[in-house]
Amino acid sequence: MQRRTTMMAAQFLAFWAVYPALCLGQAPDRDDAPTAAPAQARTPAAAERAEQGGAASRQAGAPAKPVNPANMEWLLEKWEHQSSLLKTLDVTILRVDQNPAWDELEYYEGRALFKSPNLAFIDFNKIKQNEKKKPVEDPQRRGKWLSTPFERIICTGEEVWQYKSDTQQIFIYPLGKNEKKKAIEEGPLPFLFNMHAEDARQRYQMSLISEDAKGYGVSITPKLQEDKESFSIAFVNLDRRFLLPVRIMLKSPDGKSLKDFRLGPMYPNRVVNDKNFEGKPLGSPWKIVRNPAGEDRPRAGANRARHDGQGAPAAARPRADAIER
Repeated sequence: MQRRTTMMAAQFLAFWAVYPALCLGQAPDRDDAPTAAPAQARTPAAAERAEQGGAASRQAGAPAKPVNPANMEWLLEKWEHQSSLLKTLDVTILRVDQNPAWDELEYYEGRALFKSPNLAFIDFNKIKQNEKKKPVEDPQRRGKWLSTPFERIICTGEEVWQYKSDTQQIFIYPLGKNEKKKAIEEGPLPFLFNMHAEDARQRYQMSLISEDAKGYGVSITPKLQEDKESFSIAFVNLDRRFLLPVRIMLKSPDGKSLKDFRLGPMYPNRVVNDKNFEGKPLGSPWKIVRNPAGEDRPRAGANRARHDGQGAPAAARPRADAIER
């Protein structure tokens, strides 16, 4: 386990070492808003080249900048402050799932919207791969990938609606009083929105493992059993200027698989339509399954059961372009 964790940290640091400089632009006109956002997320091919470049630099003996672990407390406080300035967040996502036990490598493109205090919309389309497991480009759209709807998660503030395209089911999980406050932090994309320093200290062992001109690298190990059931360890890249995560890596509870989220572009405090946070039934053949106990709702790093086949036609599934403006 220690060796796997060390290898994962090395992979994380390699990516961070070659991550491109952030392109900064004017943000929405707010006195309390961050003034810019990180740049475009990498394509699957570019991400792979970056990690290969990182491995080469390690082999060449590139020196690493010394890190003072004591700075973690300072960073956590600054992270919380910057997070408190976010009222909304709109982010594009490239997700890579690795499962060596099944010889699987899967790519997803997605979009996430958040609104304070506890509204969320997260949507993923699965990118088609060829026989060599390489992503397939869309011949009709230059620079785009062929993809099909995969999963959508909506937190309404009162419930979590999870749309599973492969089974054409909508799972609805009610949120208790305490769960409403933690719904986003405990969801599929933790550490991205609503960061609270004291809560983080109680739930995680957090260590500063890298620092350079671009930002900070943080390793996160859960302390509580409920968090250990979501992931065994996480690594987060924070943009130096705005302390927004630009990459989140989550190791599964059994340590056998990895979810890797590359984040950007991001739009802090952009106006978002509240209709995106409404759970809506879909017509036949979609079925609604209510979970009165609220158990098994989507969480960080947790792997879904394997399903064979392609599921129903795409026309019967949620689409990424259905975001309300």
